[in-house]
Amino acid sequence: MDDDVRRKQNEIIIGIYTTPVEDLLISCCEGLREIIPFDHSYTALNDQSDRFKAAFNCQSMDTDEETTALYADYYHTIDYLSWFYNQGIPATVRSTDLVPPEVIEQSRIHQEWESRMGIFYTATACIATDGILFGTISLMRAKEQGNFSDEEMRILNEVNEHLCNRFRLAYPNGVNRFMMDCNVDSIIATYFLSQREWEVCSLLVKGMSRAKIADSLSISKNTLKHHVASIYRKMHVSNGMQFFAAFNRALKNNDNSKSDSDIT
Repeated sequence: MDDDVRRKQNEIIIGIYTTPVEDLLISCCEGLREIIPFDHSYTALNDQSDRFKAAFNCQSMDTDEETTALYADYYHTIDYLSWFYNQGIPATVRSTDLVPPEVIEQSRIHQEWESRMGIFYTATACIATDGILFGTISLMRAKEQGNFSDEEMRILNEVNEHLCNRFRLAYPNGVNRFMMDCNVDSIIATYFLSQREWEVCSLLVKGMSRAKIADSLSISKNTLKHHVASIYRKMHVSNGMQFFAAFNRALKNNDNSKSDSDIT
């Protein structure tokens, strides 16, 4: 991975932990477009309390509202990938990994919905954990553009790992239409974290090893050690277990504050 792609990917990861959930998936698509070319995107959250029409907050940054609504209101029910989404497996997948191209071409959703947008290949991130589906991101492009490469899927998978982690921390029992925003900007302000400290914090929360964090951020292990010590000092913790507990409490406090403000 070249330095520019790595930098842009890290920017996406930082945004995952600082962007309100209602804007998070679209924001990820905007960042991903700079490193993974695609023609259309589609995102949705999944309501754990609604078994009949689970998808909500369906959005697209590049598809008109009518076409987006068509999928949300009807075509998602006959999507050949829906069975995979509903397994609640945290994974990224190409449509052609599950369904042969010739079957895709004959499918109703392709003939009636995908073809009107001129798309054929799809790469989807299933944001899930412990059997709970939080939502999905689908990137789509024309047949002429070729299928999504292994490297592009690797990038999407790494981003999705952080999305799964963000949702798991904020909504361990799943999301619903009434708990949309868990903005953690106040965590940064409360603990006076620098941009680099927040970047380190974001990777620590994922459970990434310190060696891998140092390599990912292109910093020395000694520099990383100083950043971690500063984060612990500012958050008034002394070890990793206390750090994770404090971070999780802060997320929940933000959610509770948001809920209280919505009620008032």
